[in-house]
Amino acid sequence: MIPQAAQFRPVPVPDATMIITGVIAVGLLLAICIFLGLAGKKQWKTFDEYLVGKRDIGPVVTGAALSASYISGWAFCGSTGIVYTLGFSGMWFAGIFSLVGIVPCIWLAAAKTRDFAAKLGAATLPETIGRRFESKALQTVVAIAMLFFLFLYSVGQLKAGGTVWYAMTGLSPLWCLLLSVFVAWLYMVLGGYVGNQYAMAFQGLIFAIVGTILGLWAIIHIGGFWGVAQAIAAQNPKLMTLIRPELPKIGFTQLMSSWVGILACPVIFFTMAVGFPHNVSRFLGMKKVTKRDYWLLVLIVWLFTGIPIMLDCSSNGLVARVIYGPALLKIEPWKGDLAAPYLSYALGGPWLLAAYTAGLFSAALSTLAGMVFIMSANVTRDVIKSWWPDVSDKSMLYLGYFLIALFLFLPFYFTLVRPPELLSIFMGMAAMGLGAVFFFVTAISYYWKRATKWGAMACVVWGTVFTLYGSYAVLAKKPPLYGMGSYEWFLVISCGLIYFIVSAITKPPSKEHLDKLFGTPLAK
Repeated sequence: MIPQAAQFRPVPVPDATMIITGVIAVGLLLAICIFLGLAGKKQWKTFDEYLVGKRDIGPVVTGAALSASYISGWAFCGSTGIVYTLGFSGMWFAGIFSLVGIVPCIWLAAAKTRDFAAKLGAATLPETIGRRFESKALQTVVAIAMLFFLFLYSVGQLKAGGTVWYAMTGLSPLWCLLLSVFVAWLYMVLGGYVGNQYAMAFQGLIFAIVGTILGLWAIIHIGGFWGVAQAIAAQNPKLMTLIRPELPKIGFTQLMSSWVGILACPVIFFTMAVGFPHNVSRFLGMKKVTKRDYWLLVLIVWLFTGIPIMLDCSSNGLVARVIYGPALLKIEPWKGDLAAPYLSYALGGPWLLAAYTAGLFSAALSTLAGMVFIMSANVTRDVIKSWWPDVSDKSMLYLGYFLIALFLFLPFYFTLVRPPELLSIFMGMAAMGLGAVFFFVTAISYYWKRATKWGAMACVVWGTVFTLYGSYAVLAKKPPLYGMGSYEWFLVISCGLIYFIVSAITKPPSKEHLDKLFGTPLAK
């Protein structure tokens, strides 16, 4: 039977069982992460090993950790909210192009990042880029730009955690989020890069299992894709269309209302998969991979990201709309982001909601931890240690501990005071900026020998400034000046032109340096 308005399920009211099961699920997750942090502490003795380990982590752990860094609160929660809000057309931006997961990052960046970092003795991604171009100034500029982008992106992780905690308990997310950021600080301080990598791998396993089960269960529960289509069409035929021309062609909805926006979506997902620094940094501590290791890495990443995200985007948001109707859009400030947690409760009661809670916290905390660890290293290794090498490793460690706490607290405070209205939109702007800039500065620089430090620096500065402007023009300006898809095209094309043109007219690194790094002479 197709649900009618009067038959929509009421929004669940948290009770004692929901609260207890949620506390148990999150408590077990955080306890295991602390244990992995303690285990990781045995794997490092120096500041360099704290930052990158011994470069001996295998493809299974690397692949699971890479998946965890990529599948954020946006992918696990926000994408469902977009589809719940806009119907089938929302799938363009919600992740339909994530069918291959983050595999492009492996194709272009896995082996190169590991090999370049090892050859150059680099412990961070900015240091790898800086030494690739023989420029401490570029290393510093890259580190500062990463701090800006990663802070914006980190806010969304905690908003995702707050959303599911509200759905389960009806209480303020203050204490749950505060406990979560404390535990993330603890296992990063204890375990360093290795402990963080293993904790993220565990978190990746959790959300992959939960996401797959919830997606399959939702499709079966509603009667397959045909059942979803019938129910959605009966509720609102506009939710069925893949392109919504009646929506504004400026602002965020351009991604669903015009071909300019729709065709920008695969560009967004490709560049951010390859260009995300918190993704590429997962390869810094990886062991040198054989052909077997490479394909095992690809398999793990696709199983952990491609399948759960496609299920999440193709079913969860739509099934939640069938079950609850538009009621969730009236709940401030969470709105459509409540779709996935309330769907899990509708399908399996408090225990499935508890499992989803653990999965979402895994997705959010893993991405947050990966970014915060990079942000701390950006300051300690890429700014202070780069310019003042005589500062002791012990001082750097203690400063790193403080900075991890600071970079966890700032998004925590921002999330409580002023959470973004719709998770995917807010994080999308930061993701697009990160992807457009570092796709060229990182991935292309691994292959194009003629690239120069001035081309890379100009790309970083321009991309950062243009992201600030684009965020204002698309999100803050009323009415928006142009659409989010147009912004993506402008951003990627302009970053690419600046990177290539400035590199073409400036001097590359020395021939001897390039011969050593690439293994073959630079072509004349």
